[in-house]
Amino acid sequence: MASVHPAPPAVGLALLLLAAAPLDARTVELGFPDVKERVQVSFPANHLPGKSYPAVFYYHGTNGKPTTELIRAHTGPDDWFVVGMAYAQTGKFTFTPETLEAEALILRSVIRHLGAGHGLDPKRVYVAGFSKGGWISGLLMQRERTLAGAVILGAGHIHRVDQSPAKFKRPPAVFIGIGRRDGNYPFSLRAISFYRGLGAATTMETWHGLGHRFPPDGSPALRQWLQARIRPAADLRTAAAAWAADRPRELAAIADPVDRWVALLDAEQAPFFRFLDAAQKAAFTSKREALERTAAVKPEAAFLARHRKLLRSEIATHSKENYESLLKAYLDLSTAAAGTRQGEIARHDHQRIERLLKHFDAQEELRKDDLQPFGPEPEDDPFVPKSPVSPPRIPANPLVR
Repeated sequence: MASVHPAPPAVGLALLLLAAAPLDARTVELGFPDVKERVQVSFPANHLPGKSYPAVFYYHGTNGKPTTELIRAHTGPDDWFVVGMAYAQTGKFTFTPETLEAEALILRSVIRHLGAGHGLDPKRVYVAGFSKGGWISGLLMQRERTLAGAVILGAGHIHRVDQSPAKFKRPPAVFIGIGRRDGNYPFSLRAISFYRGLGAATTMETWHGLGHRFPPDGSPALRQWLQARIRPAADLRTAAAAWAADRPRELAAIADPVDRWVALLDAEQAPFFRFLDAAQKAAFTSKREALERTAAVKPEAAFLARHRKLLRSEIATHSKENYESLLKAYLDLSTAAAGTRQGEIARHDHQRIERLLKHFDAQEELRKDDLQPFGPEPEDDPFVPKSPVSPPRIPANPLVR
């Protein structure tokens, strides 16, 4: 059973929970045998004995430490447990049924410990993580079918825990955030398709101009998504209407029409957009469509449509032949769209495919030794490859509005 070591003052967890008044947001630690680091547990500031609260379990990246800060910055101080998880296997992750079970065992132990009289609601547990933590979160959600959902950041989908996975009986909510210049971007698109195909409700936020890092100012869409997990529908409709009412002022401050168009595209993917009525949604769509008819934006919109077709091909077929075809196609697009935003992104995608082909050749050699032939770019790869897994079929297209 976990041992408890609160961060100051030095009192036991049980004593903390005996207080009748609400607790301030604070962190305690849980230690487990053979686990090098301690799990960090941040209680909601409005915690009261006898009440239950949802929780986000956050898994850090390869070189990080257990932390609650990123998620707590997006939940606010109240209403949520936030747990900074430790790993059974530190460093790069070797994916086998046994190693995944070791991580799941820690997760189940913390859920059970905090649910036994401390107010954590085991039916409202979400796993989250960046980079390695994002990959692990996806694997855990596939395996632990009681989880309410996952937040996959800077990562995506590669491995199927089961080769023929059943649909979720209780559809989870999945949030995926990724830098557009992140080498894992295609895997994030695969994740949208994969989890949507299993019945999950999916949301994706693209961080424009970013590589393999989290936005320094945070993720507005993640904040909305977390609110949508706990607030009543009527409250969400009110909050969404207020959000929509602020958009015209913000859009008017964007001088560049292409930037304004991108902001409208992003708004239509925001979690709050789903809670708007038909007229409110139509107001966004009409503004976007009007921009797409202008001389400044029309070429960008056409190049984006062409770009999406290439991305669909990339996420649907994992083969050297397809990547060689895409290498030329991305180069052709970057040339045709030179001087545009999509042209610059296509140039980056061409460079990414060049690196991926080199990685593909290296993995073909590893495959001879029964090593995994399918993974992200080497600099972003949190896995030590093991056991070949057939690439998943893509059951749905995440690139069509």
